Amino acid sequence: MHNSSKTTSQNAHFVTTYPKAKHQHSEIVRLNIIEAAAAIMQEFGPEAVTIRRVAEKMECPTKIIYNLFGSKEGLAKELFLEGCKLLAVSFQSIPEQVDLEQYLRHLGQAYWDFSRNYTSYYMVMFGGAFSEFKPEEESLQAIVTALQQVITIITKAIEEGFISEKDPILVVNLVWASLHGAIHLHLGGHIQDEEIAKKLYDRSVSNLIVTFFNRNI
Repeated sequence: MHNSSKTTSQNAHFVTTYPKAKHQHSEIVRLNIIEAAAAIMQEFGPEAVTIRRVAEKMECPTKIIYNLFGSKEGLAKELFLEGCKLLAVSFQSIPEQVDLEQYLRHLGQAYWDFSRNYTSYYMVMFGGAFSEFKPEEESLQAIVTALQQVITIITKAIEEGFISEKDPILVVNLVWASLHGAIHLHLGGHIQDEEIAKKLYDRSVSNLIVTFFNRNI
């Protein structure tokens, strides 16, 4: 009897309930729709992302997308959140370094590379690419999470006395605003030459380090 029970237990099948299977299916479809929208956005720009065009790429009725996302605004939010994840990965790819100034320069380079490699995502996150979408609490928190590595290094620099300003968020926002300005001028066509834009960006990084670390260029 004991052996028979053991055999029965070993041969038992794990059963996925219908509600759980339905949820898993919906999640797979949702993720594929986001990927389809991202592919359209990266190839043709944010203005090309419409519910109908995404549905055509997915070969599904528009109703499915509306049921899962509610509207184009809901889809834009998912692209925004995906962009935040990509930015976080870009920062995380930079190994931690003892020299905090050099570490910041490398993080600055990662931010520039993100704006070039994922321009459409950058414009969704920071350029108002989707007029229907206005970031709310969840989206804004995702930005904070993406910038966490920068916040951490600025906080460390303050704690170690390299930066006299005591509010790390203020410093991060000042750095972010300055670097975003240089990138946005380039993406907006005001500085068309990428080499000139990159020189302006690098100079901005150096000026910020001089300002906060009290160094001479």
